[in-house]
Amino acid sequence: MEIIEKIFKLKENNTNITTELLAGLTTFFTMSYLFVLSPKILEYAGLDFGSTITVTALIAFIGSLMMAFIANKPFAVAPFLGETAFISYTLVGSLGFSIKTAFAALVICGIALLIMTLTNIRTYIVEQIPENIKISFCAGLGLFFIFIALRDMGIVNFTQKNIPLEAGNFCSLPVILGILCFILLIILVKKGIKAAVIISIIITTLLGILLGDVELPEKFISMPISITPSLLQTDFAGLLNKNFIPMIFVLFLLVNIDTAGAIIALSYNTQSDDNKNKKFSEKKAMIADSLSVILAPLLGTTTPGAYIDSMTGISAGGRTGLTAITVGVLFLTGLIFTPLIMIIPSYAYAPALLYVGILMTTVITKINFDDISEFAPAILTICIMIYTYNIGIGIISAFIIYPLIKLLCGLKNETNITTWIMFAISVVFFTIYPY
Repeated sequence: MEIIEKIFKLKENNTNITTELLAGLTTFFTMSYLFVLSPKILEYAGLDFGSTITVTALIAFIGSLMMAFIANKPFAVAPFLGETAFISYTLVGSLGFSIKTAFAALVICGIALLIMTLTNIRTYIVEQIPENIKISFCAGLGLFFIFIALRDMGIVNFTQKNIPLEAGNFCSLPVILGILCFILLIILVKKGIKAAVIISIIITTLLGILLGDVELPEKFISMPISITPSLLQTDFAGLLNKNFIPMIFVLFLLVNIDTAGAIIALSYNTQSDDNKNKKFSEKKAMIADSLSVILAPLLGTTTPGAYIDSMTGISAGGRTGLTAITVGVLFLTGLIFTPLIMIIPSYAYAPALLYVGILMTTVITKINFDDISEFAPAILTICIMIYTYNIGIGIISAFIIYPLIKLLCGLKNETNITTWIMFAISVVFFTIYPY
């Protein structure tokens, strides 16, 4: 007990072991949907679903431990769905690049993030990006998730006609169960049940089994599936492809904004230190997540970082790294149930992605709608992200649209040197983009 107190400074943070363990349990149940969602999205990019489940849990365990021991923060670390979706659906699915090249790029991004964290450049860049543009990135990702979820539920289908999308069969069993799953999820959330997401997934899967649409596995528990199919799947030579070079910039930007932004947001809810101590605390957390970003693609998954879902554990009283360790250990323990995880149908996990997307879009209310030079670029960025089916194009377009509108409206003083550097880089991006 004394060792735990010494390492995590429980009394100093006004907490105790019981509170920290319960907070970790709360966070785990809130984000346990990652067992299914992250591997399912990566399966679209050609990765083995079973081994990716193991990798997801492994990086959640290692990343959360690093966050605990380096920064002593209650932040659970796991692969971000935004980056996972961008790599699977855009880089691999739409543009045809190799997942191995994307993983190699993420390793480089992680090393760059670590260097920039140690030199204090990382937070500076994030802080210089206009607030309304950062909000548009989050909202755009949310709408992208909603679109993917509706497709996986069978509510929306791609077509080969002039009209790119059409409604699915609302009388089919998968669509009906998917809609019921989403309604159940919302009811559970409204009632304040922390494990709402995982409960809705389990109940819907059970319904699928009872109705004969899902087959039970031969065994319910087993040893974790080997990560060999996913391990060291990196192609650094692919980074020399001139068509992929713009993607490295997009990946780095996306990773930097998401990881740093999550830590900054969570930090405001865990301490009331003076600004100097807060910055130092955030820096240590960013060192931990930078190391995770380097490790994850080597194991076979996408960008990990401090998960916003950690707010549920923080709300339950989690204040130290002991909470993060609890989450990591629970993810690792959950691997023995891999056979059960693998039978979960898309109509059971897609509503969870739909729910996450809806939550992300709520930030749109924070956009400054009193100033058209602020909300026009933000809304246009969101639309480009969705209608081009390309998250990266939407993000980069924002760095051209925003400063141009400000300049032409006579509001150049509302921009900064970083904004114009990003503008120049973005122009180059569109010049060499592999159309």
